[in-house]
Amino acid sequence: MVSRNLVLMSIHSILLNRPLLVWNLPFSGISVSMGGISVDQIVNDPSLRKLSYKIIDETIAIANADLKKHGCSDDELLGDETRDEMMTLSDNMGPYKTSIMLDYQARKPMEVKYLFRKAVDRADELGISAPYLDSIVSHAEAYQRRHNLF
Repeated sequence: MVSRNLVLMSIHSILLNRPLLVWNLPFSGISVSMGGISVDQIVNDPSLRKLSYKIIDETIAIANADLKKHGCSDDELLGDETRDEMMTLSDNMGPYKTSIMLDYQARKPMEVKYLFRKAVDRADELGISAPYLDSIVSHAEAYQRRHNLF
């Protein structure tokens, strides 16, 4: 049985790291899915910007479902302010290259399993639809298989 303290520590960790995940899943994912592009290219392209918002929304939905499952109140859930913060941050980054994009370009193993696949699997466990996130994860996994990057 998991102790209440362990669950609270896990929730605390999720809350502390939420900006990282809410930012990393869309921007690292799209960067790799598009063949290794920088953040400014994502935010300045209308279609990719729209896709970023969709993946941010999916990530927030997954995080909120997970937080609710662990007993968090509605006041503790992520909202539109998190979404807006992530896009404002990205708008001001310039030609930033994510670490996964750099791994992609160097044909090194990427953190697909632990960064992306776990989020999609958790969404499935919680009954949260995440088709956009699932799609970019599928692209990264296929690339890894194609180049034997495990």
